Amino acid sequence: MMASIGVITMFDLYLYEETLLSILDANIFFEKGTSQWMLYVNLLFGFFYGMVVDYRFRKSKKSSKSS
Repeated sequence: MMASIGVITMFDLYLYEETLLSILDANIFFEKGTSQWMLYVNLLFGFFYGMVVDYRFRKSKKSSKSS
């Protein structure tokens, strides 16, 4: 994700001739009223949920192997 933000930032720097901090601010932080934050919250929730499910699966697989 950070690499894609970096590519977008460099493209915006060239295209709009703005300062680096103003472009990073626009690409990373959300303005009030946008629903972009909901996408990232759900994305992070899905990532962590997948990690928990995988951990439980691996744990049950190890316990069944040792028995």
